[in-house]
Amino acid sequence: MIEMLRKIFEANPEKSTIVLKSTCSDCRDDVIIHITSTSGGFGFQGGALFKQSPDGYFTKCSDCYKINPKIKDFNMPKFASAH
Repeated sequence: MIEMLRKIFEANPEKSTIVLKSTCSDCRDDVIIHITSTSGGFGFQGGALFKQSPDGYFTKCSDCYKINPKIKDFNMPKFASAH
C-alpha cells in the first residue's frame, strides 16, 4: 500500500494532501480521508485505509476504526476516488 501512496503523490507533486472519498466498511457512512506525505511516511486524518488485494482497498471511518481496527467485511467495493 505504501508503494501505491508514493505513486499517487509522485503523480501529483503539487499536492501536499490527497483526499480519498469512500464508504466505511463497517457502518457504510461516507468517509473522507486526508492523506499527507510526511518525512516518516504518511499521515491519515478522517479514517483508515486497508489493503485487501494488489488492487483492492477498504476504508473505515475514524469512529469505527477506534471500535475495531480490523476489516470485517471483505465484500465492500474499493475506495471511490482520490483527489
